[in-house]
Order: sequence, then structure tokens, then C-alpha cells
Amino acid sequence: MNNKLTPFEHNFCKIAVLFGEKSRALMLWHLSDGRPHTASELAFCVDISAQATSNHLSQLIEMNIIEVEKSGRYKYYRIINPQVAMVLENMANLLPGSYDRVSARKLENNGTKFARTCYDHLAGKLGVDITSALIQKRILARSSDSFVITKLGTKWFLENGIELDAIQNKKRILIHKCLDWTEKKHHMSGAVGSAFLEMMLKNDWIRRKQQSRELLITSKGKSELKRQIGINF
Repeated sequence: MNNKLTPFEHNFCKIAVLFGEKSRALMLWHLSDGRPHTASELAFCVDISAQATSNHLSQLIEMNIIEVEKSGRYKYYRIINPQVAMVLENMANLLPGSYDRVSARKLENNGTKFARTCYDHLAGKLGVDITSALIQKRILARSSDSFVITKLGTKWFLENGIELDAIQNKKRILIHKCLDWTEKKHHMSGAVGSAFLEMMLKNDWIRRKQQSRELLITSKGKSELKRQIGINF
């Protein structure tokens, strides 16, 4: 039996090992909120030493999983592209249903199951409910493997400060389906999903929770979502 690995197999195994180690997996999970983090922040979240954190980060940088940016005397680490975050979300979808499925009882309007970042777009029950409402309002339409923005949708997004022609020039998919690991339904991602999250934050519909992927919906956000697409809270 030939046990010699091809270059592809060798590098695949290296990445699989990087994702499979507990501390690195937790670091990547925290980084998947789309924001840059310092090594100290990651060490605190994962509860390991500064030296161990530095070693793990170096390995992730070497394989182009994350990147580092210097600002003054600080170094900030972030996931290098949305595909990495998508891998993490897909891994979370492998969890047995008893761990993370939302129970039949009504969710409170808080917590990571209700609203969180999925790299650079909105996820959780709120993300799924918004996507469903946009489809019901014919702002979006379903296709076989993604979503389609309708003519009405182009106008609606523009009215909310999202110019599709401008974001379409970015080197990424305009709009995409992302399977929500708690809801087990799809929410929107891609350039439109990213722009929509930015708009909600800018207009104070939602706010970030410090040191967390959780997002907090504001009274203004509840009012606008009810007025515009009929979501009730």
C-alpha cells in the first residue's frame, strides 16, 4: 500500500489538524464574528497562556487561515476571508440536534441563538426571520442554490442605503444562502448580507455586545423591521 501523500493531501491534513485542535478551534470561533482581536483578547476567551496563544496564531497565519495587522503597538488578528467562517458554521451544523436546536418555546429577543454575527453578516433567528420576510415581501426570491434580488428588492435595498451596483463590484458573491446552525434554515450572506448588517449597525437597528458575537436589537430596529417587512416582536 502506497502511503505517500500528494501535496494536496498533505496540506489538507495540515488544515484539518489546525481546525481540530481545541484551543485553535475556539480562537477561530471567536474570530468568526468578523472583527479583529488582539492576542490578549483571544488568550482570555480561550483561557490559555500568551505563549500558547502566540504559537497557535503563528500556525494559523502560516496556512493563510488568519491575517495580522499592526496598529501602533498592537497587533490585530482576523479571519482572512468569508470561506473560513463558512467552514466553521458548517462544522457547527454537524452538532447533534439536542445541542443547539432552538426549542419549541418562544425565544427571548436576545442571546446568540436569537441574533449574532456570522463573520460579516447577520445570523440566528433574527437573520432567518428577516430573510423569510424579504422573500414573503418579494424583495428576495429563492433559486435552486441561492437567493435572487427582485426589481422591487433592488429599489428596497437602495431606499435603505444599499446600492447593489456598488457592492456588486466587490470580489465576492453578491448574495448567497448560509445554513444557520441553530435554526437549521437559511439566512442571507454574501456582499448583500454584509452590507445589510453594516446598515443595521449604522442606523442603530442593532448593536454589538462587547466581547461576543451576540447582537442586540434596539427599539428602533424592532419598529423599522415591523414597519418595513412586517416582523413582529
